[in-house]
Amino acid sequence: MTSAKRRRADGSGRGRPTKGSGREFAYDTLKRQIVSLQRAPGSELDELQLVSELGISRTPLREAFVKLASDGLVVLMPNRGARVAPLDLAYTQEHLEAFDLLQRVATAWAATRRSDEDLTRIRRHADAFEAAWRGRDPSAMIDTNFAFHEAIGESCGNRNIARTYIGLLSENLRIARLAMAYECYGSADAYEAHIEAIVREHREMLEAIAARDPERAERIAGSHSGLARKRVLEYLSSSLVDGPIGRFLASAA
Repeated sequence: MTSAKRRRADGSGRGRPTKGSGREFAYDTLKRQIVSLQRAPGSELDELQLVSELGISRTPLREAFVKLASDGLVVLMPNRGARVAPLDLAYTQEHLEAFDLLQRVATAWAATRRSDEDLTRIRRHADAFEAAWRGRDPSAMIDTNFAFHEAIGESCGNRNIARTYIGLLSENLRIARLAMAYECYGSADAYEAHIEAIVREHREMLEAIAARDPERAERIAGSHSGLARKRVLEYLSSSLVDGPIGRFLASAA
């Protein structure tokens, strides 16, 4: 799964499906809705309703479900359709533990195994994230953040590690939204401070990978995954806890 093949996380620019594009249209639309939390964790995906809503047949819709399931965003239930993947406290804790481990490994190995072309690609995505931040575009920030870490994963020199890490990145999109969306913060200062920390650590990871310094790369990658854990805890303790993720996590605590 390369950046060129990925659709924008917000599915922008897409209208009604054209002939033969039903699966991608459904995938893009549902992914946007799931990542933005328009469709709450654990909620049912009603086939009949979605066929009518999206203007497609059941076959491309079910194909989209399978693709979303491979991203960890949908759970397929035999003879019962599909649901948005849950996001309870226990699941989130386990996900972030695994993500931290894989992020540190992938980033450290990228520092020793990357090619010059890999480094150019990683730098390009770091620049794109900063441009999205300056443009205050949360959807583009989610997209370019994914692309930055995806490029690191693809540079680690181990296809199994890369595949697993990138899979966790896809599952992480809803949590990533808590870090990128202004409305998930209690103040403008808190938002700016958190995004500035993300930008700084992206640059530090890039520098460590460029310098072929795996120890520094792993240390910064661990700090970077810690930002996600910190953001979730802050969200739960804030007045925004009545949002979609907050309600589901709080109910499981």
